[in-house]
Amino acid sequence: MRKAILVGVVGCLLGSGTLVSAAEVKIGYINLQRIKETNEWKRLEDAFQAEVGKSQREVGLRRQELEAAALQYQRQKPMLSEDAQRAREMALKKQRLEFQLWTQDRQQILERERDKISQQLWSRVKEVVEKIAKKKRLGLVIDYEPNPTDVTVNFEKGLIYLAPEMDITDEVVKAFNALFEGKM
Repeated sequence: MRKAILVGVVGCLLGSGTLVSAAEVKIGYINLQRIKETNEWKRLEDAFQAEVGKSQREVGLRRQELEAAALQYQRQKPMLSEDAQRAREMALKKQRLEFQLWTQDRQQILERERDKISQQLWSRVKEVVEKIAKKKRLGLVIDYEPNPTDVTVNFEKGLIYLAPEMDITDEVVKAFNALFEGKM
């Protein structure tokens, strides 16, 4: 699917004499995975991981409280009446269910936060790429990983070779870092 879209876009740009001639089209590429090397990405990832750690500690504490309550019940069970046992078992089941729901809620909150951070970062990356593409007068910028761990990925995209001088990754990483250091 991606290959068909890429071929279609490039075909439209190159094949339509009314849009632009083939000699005028300049194509650049970027390894978007390297954006994760930027200072801002690392800063936000560290902050997010700190939040994940905090959440994991909270989950651990609540789990310990639940286990302590269950252990206390097991110790007291022989001394309790059947009605008291049923009431304590119901209370423990309720606590377990509340714990599961609370844990799922914490996970969803973290996932939404990660999505929010990613959307903000990729929006900024897009702005930086557009600015550099306009400056270099590139008609098309594509994502390309020069040394993929899985070679079939690039073949699926229909990309086998791109000239190294068309790689704008370093420039984007530098500009993205400058954006958050107030230099851009």
